[in-house]
Amino acid sequence: MISLSFRQTVILVVIFLLACVGLIALDQQHRLDSARTPAEALVQPFQAALSRIGNRIHGVGSGSSATQQQLQAMTAERNQLLAENARLKDLEHQVAELQKQLGFKQSRPELKIASAAVIGRDPNGTTRTMVIDQGSNAGVKVGMAVISPDFLVGQVTEVSADRSKVTLAIDSSSKIGAMLQGSNTPGVVFGEWQAGGQMQLRYLDPAAPVNEGDIVVTSGQTARVPKGLVIGKVTTIHRNLQAAELTVDVAPLINFSTMQSVMVILSDGTQP
Repeated sequence: MISLSFRQTVILVVIFLLACVGLIALDQQHRLDSARTPAEALVQPFQAALSRIGNRIHGVGSGSSATQQQLQAMTAERNQLLAENARLKDLEHQVAELQKQLGFKQSRPELKIASAAVIGRDPNGTTRTMVIDQGSNAGVKVGMAVISPDFLVGQVTEVSADRSKVTLAIDSSSKIGAMLQGSNTPGVVFGEWQAGGQMQLRYLDPAAPVNEGDIVVTSGQTARVPKGLVIGKVTTIHRNLQAAELTVDVAPLINFSTMQSVMVILSDGTQP
């Protein structure tokens, strides 16, 4: 490495300063214009390239912003269409239920019926109940049968002016007179949901003929519950010959958890 003495360093600094002063003086007298032009010619292509790159970067940023706005608009439109589709499906389901209810009313003109919307269910999940938007103002009374056309849902167990509580047929507190449709063998259907089942038909004649898949209907032996409403179908048969007992497990043919509307039978034509 070359080392300079202090004196040599001072001399070099002085020479550099004199050169700078000289160049500044020459520039002010425009004597460097001939040298500046070639230098600018060399630098200009680099400046132009940098300018193009900057413009391109700016264009990419602007395009990205426009694309993002289009994406947001399309997402909003998609969400709106999904919501509209869900609403239409819900309306379609409601129309189908109303058509079934109308068909039931026409097939059973002797029944006085009030349509009701399901507005609540047991929040604790310990019982199988639902709340409907019809009460004493519409003529609803405790014990009345609640149906989803042709099928028994349960019975009214509490009534207020504009709403009622319905205990479903599968709840363990439910007991309804029933019979095997094919043989008219009478019995009583008990709810078994809290015990891990659905329903069970008991107190049957031990010799009664029964097969899996047989339909169980109401017998008309329970007050305010007309005869012939479908409760469910036989799934398992328990026949104890020694004890002379016959019980059958019964599964409902409707989904209680998806119901949006039901009907309350206010009168079966035999009661005011």
